[in-house]
Amino acid sequence: MHVVLLRLALALYFVGFAHAVLTALNKKQTLFRPALVAVTAGLVLHVLSIALRAMEVRYLPLTQQYEAFSFFGALAALGFLIAYAKYRIAPLSVFAFPLIFIMTFISNLFYDPSSSIPPVLRSNWIYIHTPLVFIGYAALFIAFAAAIMYLIQERALKSKHPVRFYNWLPSLELCDDLAYRALAIGFPLITLGIITGALWAQGAGFVWARDAKVVFSFLTWLVYLLLIFYRLTGWRGRKAAYLSIVGFIGVLVTFLGANYFGGLHTFNQ
Repeated sequence: MHVVLLRLALALYFVGFAHAVLTALNKKQTLFRPALVAVTAGLVLHVLSIALRAMEVRYLPLTQQYEAFSFFGALAALGFLIAYAKYRIAPLSVFAFPLIFIMTFISNLFYDPSSSIPPVLRSNWIYIHTPLVFIGYAALFIAFAAAIMYLIQERALKSKHPVRFYNWLPSLELCDDLAYRALAIGFPLITLGIITGALWAQGAGFVWARDAKVVFSFLTWLVYLLLIFYRLTGWRGRKAAYLSIVGFIGVLVTFLGANYFGGLHTFNQ
């Protein structure tokens, strides 16, 4: 049943994906309201799917590859809806809806009916470390999208002939504020995620420093630490936006490379 709900959520997320594509092509808002309703309904079904999977396997469903993508997609949808409720920035959907759809699509693509879980993952740390990291990633995605909007809007303001889509974007101040607030949420969460992950690995007898994904996570954390430092010293605007983009590229490399890095974070090890 949880697979059916996940596929229904994917179908609803496709409405959001279509909105993003049509908006980008038409250079103006297209089908936003129907897409917002569809993504909201999709998130409800998505959460139910995750809950049913958790009841079926009796642990937090994050150990399979498809479960991880599913969880990330759901958190991205939730993050967008929270940001939209706070800021009413509809253009954020052009970046968020494709990510939500793609993550959920990959989850369906790699579906694995197996309910086995490696013994090392049967720990209470999974309920602390993994949600911290994923929620942090979702917040940093919002910061990334806000940084992209900032750069597009800045370029539009300097252009003598901006296209209509630029007029739909929020002000530079609002983009910068959203990026900063999302960063202020995401950075502490991934910091705690790295710390709890190290404690988990240490308790399980693993040398966590030899895990390639841990190394990439730490490098990404350093990028965000630098961004936080410059933000606190009054650094704003284009440079902060570029650094936020670099940081999220690091997040994607860290998250998507789990099966290629090997080590503790390889799915189905």
